[in-house]
Amino acid sequence: MRPWPLRSWGFTASFAAWLLLASAAGAFQFKDEVGKFSARFPAKPSLDKQEGSSVHGPHVHYTWEVDVDDQHWSVTYTEYSTPPVKNYDKNVTGLLAATKGKLVRQAKIEQSGFDGREVVTLLPDHKVMRQRMFMVGNRFYQVLYGGPAGSETEADVETFMESFKLLK
Repeated sequence: MRPWPLRSWGFTASFAAWLLLASAAGAFQFKDEVGKFSARFPAKPSLDKQEGSSVHGPHVHYTWEVDVDDQHWSVTYTEYSTPPVKNYDKNVTGLLAATKGKLVRQAKIEQSGFDGREVVTLLPDHKVMRQRMFMVGNRFYQVLYGGPAGSETEADVETFMESFKLLK
């Protein structure tokens, strides 16, 4: 076997660095000072704001979202007039009923000292939804990825989920 010349290692390292930069070039680091969170979206997200009411009184949903091909990426926080009771089991049950989905797995998680829940749901039509939930004061945060079944563990999805940070 012929050894690689030293100069080809320099090219290989340069090419690898370019690939890393190119893959991060499409990403968009987002920070919402009012919503008190940050996340790394695959592209610049847009805001959808909806007002509503529930048993907890009036509330407002703020959703920062972006769709890329057949994938959806979003962070929603719902701001309630009074803090709702934290009940992740009830949230998961409601999610499954609303989506007609099948629970694949769920786990307790923590972010910035706040407990939360991660849920993966298999949806009809071979779609999957991966969601993280955090109840913080009078806000309910949802970090959501939706796409083809099996894509929920891809590197860009991991990056998005792990990039979500609650700000103080």
